[in-house]
Amino acid sequence: MARKTGKKIQQITLLAMILPLFPLAAAATVRESPHLRQPHLKRQASGYKIPFRPGWVSVFKKGRLFKYRRKEFASPIVQGDLILVGSDNGQFYAMKRKNGRKVWRFKAKGAVNSVAASDGETVFFGDDKGHLYALKIGNGEKIWEVELGSEILTAPAIGSGRLFVATAEGRIAALRIEDGTPVWSVEHPSRPMEMSVQGNSPPVLDGAGHLYVGFADGLFWSLRTGDGNVVWEKDYTASGRFGDLDAPPVIDGERIYLGAFDGPLMAVSRQNGRLLWSAGIGTGVPLRIDDDRLYVADSRGHIRAIRKVDGTELWSTKVGEGALTAPLLHKDLLVVGLSNSTINFIDARNGTVMYRRFARKGISSDPLLVEDRLYYLSNGGRLYSLKLVN
Repeated sequence: MARKTGKKIQQITLLAMILPLFPLAAAATVRESPHLRQPHLKRQASGYKIPFRPGWVSVFKKGRLFKYRRKEFASPIVQGDLILVGSDNGQFYAMKRKNGRKVWRFKAKGAVNSVAASDGETVFFGDDKGHLYALKIGNGEKIWEVELGSEILTAPAIGSGRLFVATAEGRIAALRIEDGTPVWSVEHPSRPMEMSVQGNSPPVLDGAGHLYVGFADGLFWSLRTGDGNVVWEKDYTASGRFGDLDAPPVIDGERIYLGAFDGPLMAVSRQNGRLLWSAGIGTGVPLRIDDDRLYVADSRGHIRAIRKVDGTELWSTKVGEGALTAPLLHKDLLVVGLSNSTINFIDARNGTVMYRRFARKGISSDPLLVEDRLYYLSNGGRLYSLKLVN
């Protein structure tokens, strides 16, 4: 009996060594077993209930031994009953929201590290080789494709029948949604820089005929959507090494909140860019706004609550040593990913880290919250679904 058991162990060990040699099936879906949940979960503070229920995990990144793995930066979006997301493996996926099962996939010419945008019938996204795609949401069929000359790392903006896109080398373009025909294009004049983190912020529309975008050298533009002419320009160059204005501009009435990777965090006038206040906080990810507060995931692993009116810090918590994703807010719960390990659940009232949950190889792309459903893509090519219950 003992001999048979030993043989069985040897077989299991051999199987464990062989299995990683075979690529994982693209877009395989598994539902988490209750027996596997506890190792994924770390209680950080006493007195809190688990704020979520595990759902499904969809695996769509092929596993290979001894291969450098880039991080996943493309955040998912939801359109109807589908989740749409790209990957650094060059694939763009549509999956069912209810179970994560693949509906279709499309092979791009380069890695997909930009967030997609959708008008309900078509999904738009760019790749690292400068190609912009328009696909039918129903079946993934390509409608059109254009080349814009350099990496597309941020989400397009949609408005007035046009698609507005920014490239990593500072080109801002407006295209017709129907066929990708250029309407106008402007080039940001390059200035000498030592290094940059990303290159630009996503273009953001205000609904009143203006487009806002920040650049790696600290310049910020307000443009007219009709013709691309610059309405006003401001130089918010910081003294830090990375002055990239990578965080999406957040429009709040007559104010715009901006974040540079090495700082500062700023509130400026929407009318002319006049600086209203600044705080010595660096961030390159989207800010979260709520009533009188801004929630900021800074470039040094802290999550902070900031008073909107003057930039006063209300609390600050060190989440970890890696880079943080954009924070999400659900009632009194903040959710933020950490690039080297976990998805983290934080009490928005005081900054207490309540729980940490394992994510394969950490999280670099911003999580998505739709009602009470949380979706996040790990660097290991796993898309996770959770239901928040706080």
